[in-house]
Amino acid sequence: MRRKGLRPGGIGGLAGLLLGAGLFAPAFGGAWNPEGGHGEIIVTTVFDQANTSFDQAGRFTPTPLYRSLQAQVFVAYGVTDWLAALLKPSLQSSTLGPPDNQRFNGLGDSEIGAQARLWRDDSTALAVQASVRAPASGGATNSWLAGTRQPEYDFRLLLGKNLGVGALPGFVDLQAGVRLCAGPAPNQGRFDLTFGLYATPRLLLLAQSFNILSATSTNPDYPQWAQSKLQLSLVYSLDGDWRAQAGAYTTLAGQNAYRENGVLVALWRRF
Repeated sequence: MRRKGLRPGGIGGLAGLLLGAGLFAPAFGGAWNPEGGHGEIIVTTVFDQANTSFDQAGRFTPTPLYRSLQAQVFVAYGVTDWLAALLKPSLQSSTLGPPDNQRFNGLGDSEIGAQARLWRDDSTALAVQASVRAPASGGATNSWLAGTRQPEYDFRLLLGKNLGVGALPGFVDLQAGVRLCAGPAPNQGRFDLTFGLYATPRLLLLAQSFNILSATSTNPDYPQWAQSKLQLSLVYSLDGDWRAQAGAYTTLAGQNAYRENGVLVALWRRF
């Protein structure tokens, strides 16, 4: 089984705060860069578990109970109006139940990167993003609860567009890219989709899809794998600077990957 593919993005894949004619979305989760000299900090706690997985053919198969608790901090800071610096450290505690009876406590999926705006108008934003994942990881979902301990390099293209559903403002954010893995693990293609809708001026509804498909592999320890997740969450504006998020996610399909279900809570602070 391969590493789980949740992005907070963090693990959310967090997206979109409507600001006038445009959107400000944390990168790792949105095409809109913060303005120069401003940014966002998002602190997230995520709990997930799985006792089934998808086998080589994508069928359900029972596995020892896997549980994971992760604390993440995501920071996006506008170095200039067109360039943002990104930081996402995390800590993770993972366990695998009988008969394996294994435990891992350490660095979770942690990344550092940058996002550059290519183009933007009143309703649309286009950006590119590059990041590197730390080579030590507690985010693995294989039998030894440790990643390959090799760095991974992520490159992606991001497209965001404001839209409306009736009288309600909203947005859509599309991301497509590749993650290059050092060592024996196969490289990955990634495609993420976020749809956000403001039910009220304070309440944002988020529906997100996170999808990973690795390259083919002849290494039996690192076979080809795939995973598709759906995440639903609510983001409520406490005031102009603070927001609170609560959500849940599930794995819809996969190959050589856990069938994970999880919940998350997060606190957002704009600065």
